[in-house]
Amino acid sequence: MNSQHHQAPYDKFAKFYDLEYSHKDNDLDFYLALARAFGSPILEIGVGTARVASRLAAAGFSVVGIDNSALMLKSATQQLSHLKEMLIGHVQLVHADMRNFTLETIFPLCIIPFRAFLHNLTMDEQLETLTQIHRHLEPGGILAFDLFVPLYQVISASEWHDKIGEEELHPENSGVSIDIKIKHRPEQQILRVTNSYFNRQDGKTRSATMNYRYIFRYEMEALLRLSGFQTIEVYGGFEKQRYNYHSGIMIFIAKRA
Repeated sequence: MNSQHHQAPYDKFAKFYDLEYSHKDNDLDFYLALARAFGSPILEIGVGTARVASRLAAAGFSVVGIDNSALMLKSATQQLSHLKEMLIGHVQLVHADMRNFTLETIFPLCIIPFRAFLHNLTMDEQLETLTQIHRHLEPGGILAFDLFVPLYQVISASEWHDKIGEEELHPENSGVSIDIKIKHRPEQQILRVTNSYFNRQDGKTRSATMNYRYIFRYEMEALLRLSGFQTIEVYGGFEKQRYNYHSGIMIFIAKRA
């Protein structure tokens, strides 16, 4: 593992991340189908708590997952310990930044699930990440990732907020609810998301902040082309629906040209 001593943004989210997302499964069959089509080892950028990687490993694929949060990787290690012993070795976790990593392996497939690419906050960072991935793919290798669509009716606001009650989290009896505040800086295409986690059991609130730089469809295609990729498909959902702006999701399949 690369040693990285600075605190990563997700370190503060790590303790609560699975409450909100461990039961997210609408993308798993999509990434499994890609694994079956293109084979392993698979490079996963932003492996997080191994939600996707553990499913791929359970299906027999080997995954090298990188993340810049040591605490998320610690949680991933715990998740993977539940796999059958013979499958634990199928996932290698690497503490590294997606903009600057070097691995020994060349991959037929790289995936970036659940919009992790949006944590690149400048064009330089976006291109650095794509360049690193390009270096680690076989000729003709595939890059697949999903982003949210910047919907006009959403990004027309300068700030908004949302709440997630404990009954919507997993497990439902966690005693935790989430208050979400989003500040929008349209001139930078940046959303600053602050989650405040209220724990009913100890009466404490803990907060964590994350930034996303949203990307429009053809902006993303231009970034891919600049980095030596050819866009093959843009889907509007995980069942390979045709891209539709109003679906709120866009999934890119690109080939190392």
